Amino acid sequence: MGLAGSNRFGVYEIDFGWGRPEKVEIVSIDRGLTIGLAESKDGRGGVEVGLVLNKHAMDLFSKLFVEGLCAN
Repeated sequence: MGLAGSNRFGVYEIDFGWGRPEKVEIVSIDRGLTIGLAESKDGRGGVEVGLVLNKHAMDLFSKLFVEGLCAN
């Protein structure tokens, strides 16, 4: 498993002259078991998590994630 990005990079604060980004995607996570992280766009301390899996694995992950949220 790999990790790309960080919630401390400040990717939504970057401005290359055409304005700040509306949405950030880490394209290197499109292969294998890699998770992408970035700070939340609203700037209130949250984290955006990107995950790429094949459909079967994503369906299973989604089910387990929701069950984990409901367990508490």
